[in-house]
Amino acid sequence: MKKFVLSLILFLALGKLPAQSISQLKEQLITAKSDTSRARIYNAISTAFSNLDETDSCLSYAQKALNLVNDMQSKGGNNEPPKNIYLKTLYANAVMNIGRSLMNINTTPAIDTFFLAARIFNEINDQQGTATIFQLLGETYANQNNYSNSILYFDKSLKINQTLGNRKNLAYIYYLKALTQRSMSNYGDALENNLTALSMSKENKDTSSILQCLLANGFIYMLVKEYDLALKNQQEALKIATSIHDSEFIATAYSDMGNTNIRAGKLDMAYHDFSTSLAIRRQMGANIYLSSNLLYMSDILIKQGKYQEAIALNLESLQYAKLLKDGRFILDSYSKLADDYQLINDKEKALLYFDSLYQVSTQYGDNIRRAESQYGIAKIYMKENKLSSTIQTLQHALTFVDSNDYKSLTDIYELLASANSKTGNFKEAYLNSLQFKRFSDSAYANEKKVKITSLTNQLEFQNKRALLKASQDNQLAIQQSEIKRQKLVRNITIISLIVSMIIAVVFFKRFREKRKMNEQLGKTLSDLQSTQKQLIQSEKMASLGELTAGIAHEIQNPLNFVNNFSELNGEIIDEALGEIDNGKLEDLLETLKTIKENSGKIQFHGKRAEAIVKGMLHHSRKSTGQKELTDINALCDEYLRLSYHGLRAKDKSFSAKFETHFDPSLQKINIAPQDFGRVILNLINNAFYAVTERKLSGEEGYEPAVIVSTKKLDNKIEISVKDNGKGIPEKIKEKIFQPFFTTKPTGQGTGLGLSLSFDIVKAHGGEIKLESKENEGTAFCIQLPVV
Repeated sequence: MKKFVLSLILFLALGKLPAQSISQLKEQLITAKSDTSRARIYNAISTAFSNLDETDSCLSYAQKALNLVNDMQSKGGNNEPPKNIYLKTLYANAVMNIGRSLMNINTTPAIDTFFLAARIFNEINDQQGTATIFQLLGETYANQNNYSNSILYFDKSLKINQTLGNRKNLAYIYYLKALTQRSMSNYGDALENNLTALSMSKENKDTSSILQCLLANGFIYMLVKEYDLALKNQQEALKIATSIHDSEFIATAYSDMGNTNIRAGKLDMAYHDFSTSLAIRRQMGANIYLSSNLLYMSDILIKQGKYQEAIALNLESLQYAKLLKDGRFILDSYSKLADDYQLINDKEKALLYFDSLYQVSTQYGDNIRRAESQYGIAKIYMKENKLSSTIQTLQHALTFVDSNDYKSLTDIYELLASANSKTGNFKEAYLNSLQFKRFSDSAYANEKKVKITSLTNQLEFQNKRALLKASQDNQLAIQQSEIKRQKLVRNITIISLIVSMIIAVVFFKRFREKRKMNEQLGKTLSDLQSTQKQLIQSEKMASLGELTAGIAHEIQNPLNFVNNFSELNGEIIDEALGEIDNGKLEDLLETLKTIKENSGKIQFHGKRAEAIVKGMLHHSRKSTGQKELTDINALCDEYLRLSYHGLRAKDKSFSAKFETHFDPSLQKINIAPQDFGRVILNLINNAFYAVTERKLSGEEGYEPAVIVSTKKLDNKIEISVKDNGKGIPEKIKEKIFQPFFTTKPTGQGTGLGLSLSFDIVKAHGGEIKLESKENEGTAFCIQLPVV
């Protein structure tokens, strides 16, 4: 959807030639008296259709122009490209329009076509034509996500247009360059170039360009979560568009405000904005935008639990997408319909749309969607207990998943492990669980990397804004000083010289301060980037080791029973064989009863081990955020034992007393057990760490103790993890939940545990509180609503 929004903005930026203008051009074509005039008009019509995004018509008229130029050339007995400068110009424009018809559909031949046109423009020294080709190459490389080449050719086009002094083209290319930098998440540079484009557009008094720059500013602010500034720019654009009665920009402004309000969590306002945009576009007959509008509105309805209304909008979106033969929205609509029918438990229709998604994604060669459809079908088969079909479909899905798509691989192997476990194929289930663990860790590390990158981009954006503001303030100060200097020149020359010297000193000082600040910012960014990899690796290794030792201890006891009773049965069987030889049938009967009892015990402890493995698979898997009714007492007890035995396994000298005080009247509550298990495990590990540190200090008579308790509080429940460690100093209590803050020695903690725990508790509608006194201990109390 994000990529489509970018294409819509590009579409607006190109400008639209009204249908009446095309009609006028076609009338001119009828009265044209020469082939050169007809070729020129064909090119003009082709360009007009390109601006309307009608690629078939654009290609058709460009081909007519090209054929006509070739015919004119062949009349002279030469089938080579034209030598006449005017014919070459017509030929190059036709080739350029053929490239335009391909640039959003098939980028590689489009690029080859543009390079051919560039060579011809260069031969005839048409600098404006060359600049336009470089601009189109920049747009096409952006469509390929080849951002480095996109920026390269935008800069080449800027250089030529600066030489030609074409201010309107300069503004548009700065705007396009900003769009590419925004796609690169380089929001600071994007804002700078877009503000340059906006300033030039105001100088040019180009209302359309001003509107597109304001809307682009809104998108940049929205992406860095500056929602008030985003809405301010979008509302300013709406005001201008309304004043000039431009329905297209009015609809786009409402659509953009809808996007911002969705991200800001204002769903009712967002739905109103998209509904307004939809109504305007229906009235205009702008069908290309309708699928996008409808999909956004259906997403809002899903979040509000209005599933039937959302399905109706998705079906309508599918109709428009099919009408326009737009593969992007056809795939989006099928995917959303399949998911929506799952939400209302209509498995038959969900399977139908997942199958349609698979067929259409195969047609378009979209492996991501093919894998998505197969995984969706497998989930339905799993719910219907069709285990063989589930396994077969998941294995088919794996053939389409990219090796770096850790999220999809995690989901598929998790379901495979569960399906194989239910069929009794525990060996395959174990291998699947290993793959699940491997990819879930990679996905977790990747999520951390994305989060850190996002924080870095926002920091860079804020720094860039600060620098831009400082630069603007500096320019204003210089202008004011210049006015004063000119007044003084008219009176006293000596005073004007003194003022000039003062200005020079101030400017030099500010320049040095700005350069020093830039150097400090560069060093800070370099340090942040160098620590990102260390933080991600450290957090990954910590998550790998949290539960391993505890699981090993839990499963060891039943395995010991299985081994002991197996050995005992072997010995008893040997005795039975001896009794058969001696004819002692009565003793043999007793012996066989003993063997049967032992076999029963082996089976009992084997099932116990199986239950432990299934439980650990359930609690160690990567969470999807799905909530379910959970016994909080059981969850706390389980993670307490895992934490204690895990620490004992890593350090045999570790010893601490732990107690549980669970309220038996607690009812099950609706939470994501894997996410919340991490919170409990983190708090208990921290508590054991605190009491161990105090014990190692050699304090006489100290007995380490950790207490985990639960209790009912009106419409809430409370979970408490208390230790008698050294406590937390008053001066650092306010920092304890900040990301990357830790009191542990370097290498023993990333400082993300409590920050993530705080976020998880908040996401559940709860709160976490800290109570601590130095030399007495610490208690973390979690309160959750009973839903």
